[in-house]
Amino acid sequence: MTEVNDGICSTRNPFLLDRTRAALVVIDVQSVLIPFILEKEKMLRNIGYMLEIAKIHDLPTIVTEHNPKGLGATDPDLVGIIENTVGYKPLHKNIFSCCGHQDFVDAVKATGRDQIIVTGMETHICVNQTVMDLLQHELQVHVVEDAVRCRWENSHRLGIEKMRQAGAIICDWEMAAYELTYGAKTDQFKDLLNLMKRVANENKATARVD
Repeated sequence: MTEVNDGICSTRNPFLLDRTRAALVVIDVQSVLIPFILEKEKMLRNIGYMLEIAKIHDLPTIVTEHNPKGLGATDPDLVGIIENTVGYKPLHKNIFSCCGHQDFVDAVKATGRDQIIVTGMETHICVNQTVMDLLQHELQVHVVEDAVRCRWENSHRLGIEKMRQAGAIICDWEMAAYELTYGAKTDQFKDLLNLMKRVANENKATARVD
């Protein structure tokens, strides 16, 4: 193995997320459908965390909206985070797989990244089909399990399992955060630590309410 400063090994498993290889995709988190989604608060919170992590690591980020005339725009709280992090420029779609639209495929290619982190909804429909097609494009796909959801628990479970069997890597938002940050001596660790402290405080507040 090759070593660099402070005895840190420069060779990592290629299935770990790398901030120089990764891009984030947020699929169809739209206001009309959100009220029907199971664990919607958890999903929205964790997508918000992933958007902040994308900013910390300067990850290219793509946001999509499916038939926004019928399903509305992206959740307004998320739009606020997007505007303050990566900029709100959603790609509109009417095909379930984002890859069914050439502008999305072009946007992914334009990032120059080969690891695609996927969040959004619904797990078994647009997320599943997009992930399958991204794999077909020979990209490494990481599905953030606690940042994707749908209306039915069984559909979520089956969607995750199908994507896993097809070759997608399943993770949670904190796993993704620490893989991207790599170590405590990186420039991004201080920002990540501040986020983690805020998350801990939010969890304490939620526990007190419960």
